Amino acid sequence: MKNTLPASIKALFDRVKVEKFWWDGVQVNIPFHCVYAVIPNPVADHYAKINGLNVPVLNLGNYQVPIWDPMHKELKTMPKFAVVLTHQEGDKFGLYAYPADCMDEAYSISYDEWFARQKIS
Repeated sequence: MKNTLPASIKALFDRVKVEKFWWDGVQVNIPFHCVYAVIPNPVADHYAKINGLNVPVLNLGNYQVPIWDPMHKELKTMPKFAVVLTHQEGDKFGLYAYPADCMDEAYSISYDEWFARQKIS
């Protein structure tokens, strides 16, 4: 029995696709498999106090999705995009979003390179 994967399938396991976007002049990189949706021109349904900050919340069907600034600042205006991310802890699933000024082209790198970039000096 042949147990090698075709090259087109094997590439899916050798590399990670990374979504790249910009917020407040800072480049943010998130693995593609964590991105649930990208919403252009999001409109807050309401605001909630989270960790002392007024945070815009999107109403997406059954989900209340806060748009949380990755730099932990309060959003003064709504962003051009909301990058909705998945979060799972045990058997619980949730969504939150990061704001984005602009979306950039996704790129692909090896998992070894991705993990090396995650190390903090």
